[in-house]
Amino acid sequence: MRQKFSGRLFRKFSLALCLFEEGWSLDLFGLFIPLPGRCREVRSGEIMESWGFGWYERSIHFNWGHRTKIIYLPWDWDHVKCEVQRPDGSWVPYVGCWEDKDPDGRWEETYPYTYTLESGEVQNRTATVYVERREWRWRWLKWLPWPCKKRKSIDVAFDGEVGERTGSWKGGTVGCGYDIRDYETAKGALRRMESERKF
Repeated sequence: MRQKFSGRLFRKFSLALCLFEEGWSLDLFGLFIPLPGRCREVRSGEIMESWGFGWYERSIHFNWGHRTKIIYLPWDWDHVKCEVQRPDGSWVPYVGCWEDKDPDGRWEETYPYTYTLESGEVQNRTATVYVERREWRWRWLKWLPWPCKKRKSIDVAFDGEVGERTGSWKGGTVGCGYDIRDYETAKGALRRMESERKF
C-alpha cells in the first residue's frame, strides 16, 4: 500500500513558486498548495508565471517568469520512424498530404462502421483504413537499434462525426488510431475497435 501511495503522489519531483490569475501557489512534488493572505490577490491579464524547477519523467524544466528551459534526458523517447503498408505487404515511409512529395502508395480500404450511442441511436458511417507502424528510440542514442519502442496500428478516417459529441460545439470523432494485433488484419482490428471503443 505504501509503494502504491507514494508512486501516485510523488510522480514528479518539483519545487516552484507559481503565480496564477487567482494568486500564488507552491508547487511541491506536483501538489499545488495555495498560499494564504495577501498572496491571494487576483491579477488580471496574467495566465501563469513560475520560478523553480521540476522533473517530469524524462525531462527537467527550469522556470523563471514566463520563460522555460527544458532539458530532455537521454532515455526520453523520440519518434524516429513512421511507415505505411502497401498492397503487396511491403512498408514505405509515411508521406503526409501536406508534404510536397509523391504519394506513398499506401493500401487503403473502406468498410461500413456502426456506432450505437448511449441513447440507442445508431450511427452508420464509412471508415477508410490503412495500416501504419511507428518506432521510438532513446533521444541521445537514436542510432542504436535498441532500446526501442514499436507500435503497429490502423489509422481510421470516418466520413462523418462519430460518438456522443456528434453535432455539439465540440464535435464528434472524425478519425482515430487503434492498435492492431500481430495475427489481425486491418478489417479485424476495425471490427474489434467497433465492439470495444467508446467515443
